[in-house]
Amino acid sequence: MDEAVFQAFYERTNRSLWLYIAGMAKDDALANDIFQESYIRFLQSDVEPGNEAQMKSYIFRTATNCMRDHWRKLKRERQWFEAEGPEVADSRDLVALRHDLQKTFAGLSPQQRSLLWLAYAEEYEHKEIAQILELSEKSVKVLLFRAKHKMIELAGRLGMTKESTT
Repeated sequence: MDEAVFQAFYERTNRSLWLYIAGMAKDDALANDIFQESYIRFLQSDVEPGNEAQMKSYIFRTATNCMRDHWRKLKRERQWFEAEGPEVADSRDLVALRHDLQKTFAGLSPQQRSLLWLAYAEEYEHKEIAQILELSEKSVKVLLFRAKHKMIELAGRLGMTKESTT
């Protein structure tokens, strides 16, 4: 892939990819690391430069996989610390959430956040989400339905209703 093609692709995708990663990571420094790693892996791949949908799907799937790798590593480290030493505070507890929507979103699982972000912020179709998250299209429909209802439930617990948001 030549530099001009990559630069144009980067300009079209960098903002939405960073927001997607930041939504999962809940930490700007981690989001920046995952963001950079995603583009590095993208450049090292053999994705066909002319196929915009395939390129975008690949970069989002790569970012998702990088986050999964990070979470697996954290899980292994936590298990080691729990076995060998004092408890380590969950980094999410250290982040001050600014408003109720962020609190609600944080109450969802990473997969639920990913599903909702890809469906509603990125406006991907179920088929595209299935490719990015490596799920079946039918699973995406079911999991997205559950994620929406979980978010509604969490928002209700915080007192967020249709009347309070209008």
